[in-house]
Amino acid sequence: MTTVTTSTRRDAERNRGRVLEAAARLFAERGAAATLGDVAREAGVGVGTVYRKFADKDALLDALFDEKIAAMVALADAAGEIEDAGDAFRALLLGLMQKRAVDRGLDAILTSPGRNTRFADELGRRFLPAVEHLVARAIRAGELRAGFSADEVCLLGYMVGTVADITRETDPDLWRRYAQLLLDGTRPQPGIPPLAPLPLTFTDVAACLGRAR
Repeated sequence: MTTVTTSTRRDAERNRGRVLEAAARLFAERGAAATLGDVAREAGVGVGTVYRKFADKDALLDALFDEKIAAMVALADAAGEIEDAGDAFRALLLGLMQKRAVDRGLDAILTSPGRNTRFADELGRRFLPAVEHLVARAIRAGELRAGFSADEVCLLGYMVGTVADITRETDPDLWRRYAQLLLDGTRPQPGIPPLAPLPLTFTDVAACLGRAR
């Protein structure tokens, strides 16, 4: 009996993992339009199996939330290992832009109504302090415009992601051009006016991203 129970539990865990992997792929490709039926087909399981694991699509998105947060934290940690302050900041910002550009599900998972508050709380605690350090270091090194705020990085990522969404079928790499334009715009230049108006707080940015979906 114990062997049967253990085997059944392992099968259930394996199926849950397959569902989560399939969901991550589909939401990345299609965004919030992906359904639980689509996920079941992608995972190679019956739709009933998906519903036994996750009551609805929101429950499935909740399960993917921590994975996406961890990936953003890892991005900031990796940038923090780069010695040059300007390269470190630009690696972070470009990496964040790329994540949003290639993963259409990022907004659905992180900033949809009901999750955007959790998004702000989690990233404010686990991601923003590292970003603030990178930003301050780059400004001190003269590699980043004074007045730039760590609260702005997610909004810049969203901007490039929107370009990627509307140009994907025409040129899937076109977002890189606009990412480069934005990156260049963060560098100090002689004679340019100070940044204005003041940036939104990170909490307000998260709320705006939730409303944009």
